[in-house]
Amino acid sequence: MTVSLPAPPATAVSWRTPEVFMLRTAGLPIEVADRLAFPRSAEWARRVLDLEERLRTGGRELADALETAVARNLTDDRLRQRLIRLRRDVFNLRPPRPADPAQWPVEALGARTHADLARWLETLAAYHRELAAGPAVLADELARRREVLRGLADDPDLRGGILLASPSLDRYLPGYLAGTGPLGKRARRVERSLLEYAYRTATKTSPFSRLTTVNLGTFTDAGTGSLLHVVPAGGAAAKRARARLNLAALGRLSAIVLADETLRADLPVTVTSGWRISHGRLRYLRRRRTSSEDGDAAITLESIHESLFVLPTGRVLHDILAALDGGRVRRLADLVTELTTDARPADEIAQYLHHLLRVGLLVVPNLHLDIHAEDPVEEYRVALRRIGREWADRLAARVDAANRLASGFPDLDVDGRRRALDGIRDELVAAHGELGRPDVPAPRTLLYEDATLRTGAPVTADRARWERDVLPGLRALAAVMPVFDVNLPRRLATRGFFRARYGDGGRCDDVLTFAHEFQQDFFEHYTGRMMRRRAFDAENRYVRQENWFRQEEITALDDARIEVARRMNEAYRRLPSGAEELVLDESFLTDVAAMVPRTLGTLDPRSFFLQLADQGGRHRVVVNRIYSGMTLLFSRFAHLFAEEDLAGTLRAELARLQPPGAVLAELKGGYDATNLNLHPAVTPYELVCPGEISFRPEAEQIHMDDLSVVHDPVADRLLLRSRRLDAEVIPVYLGFLLPMALPEVQQVLLTFAYLGMAQPDLWAGTEVPLPGRGIVGYPRVVHGDLVLQRRMWKLHPDCLPTRTPGQGDADWFLAWQRWRREHDLPRRVFATPEGTRLAPAEKEGTAPAAAGARPDHKPLYVDFDSHFSVQLLDTTARAAGSRLVLTEMLPGRDEQVLRAASGTYVTELTVELNGVADGSGR
Repeated sequence: MTVSLPAPPATAVSWRTPEVFMLRTAGLPIEVADRLAFPRSAEWARRVLDLEERLRTGGRELADALETAVARNLTDDRLRQRLIRLRRDVFNLRPPRPADPAQWPVEALGARTHADLARWLETLAAYHRELAAGPAVLADELARRREVLRGLADDPDLRGGILLASPSLDRYLPGYLAGTGPLGKRARRVERSLLEYAYRTATKTSPFSRLTTVNLGTFTDAGTGSLLHVVPAGGAAAKRARARLNLAALGRLSAIVLADETLRADLPVTVTSGWRISHGRLRYLRRRRTSSEDGDAAITLESIHESLFVLPTGRVLHDILAALDGGRVRRLADLVTELTTDARPADEIAQYLHHLLRVGLLVVPNLHLDIHAEDPVEEYRVALRRIGREWADRLAARVDAANRLASGFPDLDVDGRRRALDGIRDELVAAHGELGRPDVPAPRTLLYEDATLRTGAPVTADRARWERDVLPGLRALAAVMPVFDVNLPRRLATRGFFRARYGDGGRCDDVLTFAHEFQQDFFEHYTGRMMRRRAFDAENRYVRQENWFRQEEITALDDARIEVARRMNEAYRRLPSGAEELVLDESFLTDVAAMVPRTLGTLDPRSFFLQLADQGGRHRVVVNRIYSGMTLLFSRFAHLFAEEDLAGTLRAELARLQPPGAVLAELKGGYDATNLNLHPAVTPYELVCPGEISFRPEAEQIHMDDLSVVHDPVADRLLLRSRRLDAEVIPVYLGFLLPMALPEVQQVLLTFAYLGMAQPDLWAGTEVPLPGRGIVGYPRVVHGDLVLQRRMWKLHPDCLPTRTPGQGDADWFLAWQRWRREHDLPRRVFATPEGTRLAPAEKEGTAPAAAGARPDHKPLYVDFDSHFSVQLLDTTARAAGSRLVLTEMLPGRDEQVLRAASGTYVTELTVELNGVADGSGR
């Protein structure tokens, strides 16, 4: 049954841009990728293919003339058979016998045909001479480019990044660099890995160590008229970095301590928050952690699950709660002594307390990490010292030694960095041994490093230029993002569930019970169905969502998504054949935006990854990806910009965004032992979930037992409200874990947040055919000077060239050049597989990628003029599943906006737009 509510008042949305933006800069100049190209081999291949084309073009006309000659010589069977064989040889580009035109009778062929044959045979001879020259050209160039690659391995930025990202590659590189002669299997693997890092560092902007730097930029009113103004500093000190120990290492130490019965007795404990006693039973939220002990994993992340847990109460439990009343912290051994009586032996009390610690009713504040601390590792060390036991002091000393090595890491050369990493590993391994668990390995990734590019002047952008040329298009795009937002249906479903359970205008003052019932009765099942949902059918038509509560907003969003596909189809049909661009006019975005419901809340925060293409008198702005806003993509790097007080700037921006009658409160996400969640406190409040320890002042904490869930029937909105503050509470999550990776209660709380996850997949759901086992091209999609999607080609890996038995490198490289020419592909593209051969994207229970879907894997830079690069593409294609996506390089090689004495650098900007409703509606 659909329940109608009064229509909320229509409200306009104001889009606000913070004063700051982030500049990402590739760690190596793009000239590095140029140096890995094979220009002589590529030019050889072009000459061969040009000759092939001349032979085929001339051969078709010559074959027709020879067919006529055959018809004229029917009486001479021997001559006729010779002419038929000649025609077949010409058609198949084979040297005929004889290959000398003088030995073919002019009178039988005709003078013109004979002259054409002579020219064709001359071209054929040149063609075979070129073919024969290819192997030597490629072999010589391969040796030279291999020396270039080996030289790159000594670049301190590249090698330093490899040292952190792939210690195994760093370990095997010396053998590859010292090798001579043909490469063995391991050396080829090492070479491919080194190539991937070199290409990534020169052509991509993914912040990690010094492989990509980040800079803080500011929009100014200086009137420079520049979209981006950067003055790179030169010299050896061109980059400034900061390193942090991997918090997963501390998580392993805590897990070892908690698992040891002897050490547990020394731990100070308190009762988890959010518990209550009802009908003789104690109810609380149990948090279970499972940590991976795989030392070879690149990323180590514990798994956290939450569920309501009930314990029977008794005298002992009441005494424990009384001893720890008011948040008091007591040592476990002292509790045993205090609670022991003649009727309650000490060993039984100890066992009972250990059980309560295991099931999460008791927690150890000293082993929790403060993700907002300037140095969380130092805070952890201090907390260990406060335990006041010799083993904890020894452990604190190990942690301190590892932290000092991590802090000094950025100032060292590569050899010094390697020694520092060895020292950190030694400290952690020794700590594990001293705690009695030498079998537990240290994490493979020991620390994380972020770097910034030193500049001769502040990074700036002219605000007036952006307001005139860029921001209007971004605002128009942001207005339609709810249509593509995968998180929005979860928010709407939460409201639908609440209305069905509590009624319009309903209220629930027990948020923990609501979260548990919602998760158990609906959300877990709903989330699983959504993840398995096929958004597009076999004909690439959009499939409407399951509208569980018959909500008008879900229907409206589906209608808008179908309208996007309809309008894309119309625009595509109007394109002339071979068009490279599809232009979306103003009405496309405004009309779709008008279909977006007005009851989606008070905020619509978005952030954009953008690249600028300098095309002479014109700058185009390319949209790479779209994320949530609310300072998410800035706070992650605030520790690099303490002098610029980036954290203060972000706090001020969030204060401006805070709607009247509401407060912003950070949701930490439940994970503290991961660097993905490290950032300063930028919201005025923090949501403290059961099982969490907050390090903020009590006045800034909002506990779950202070919250109510309330439905506002006028605006038809579902709100979290704090009874203490008498205000709406808007959760803000600033970590980088996906919502479905968070613990269960955190996932429910996130449905009250404005955490957008959207990509404008404009080709999905259209009539443009999927490639099947062939290849299909898609034109670039633009709105003014804003590029929404680059040109791309989707293809089945089976249509790519394959190496045949006995085929040489030159012939194989030529086959790729022939394939590229046949499909008119640009020299430089990025390749991304959709699915893998071992785990196909379209196996039962999973949805196939739609026509415009964004692949999950990181794009691989491809330069078709490089034998190295084509080899990497071939390896990627063999591992791909049903589809490989090639995307044009835009900005192109010569359209980059950052040029320095050291070369040309690929850049990317992070710009935030936060939509704020002017009233109580959307």
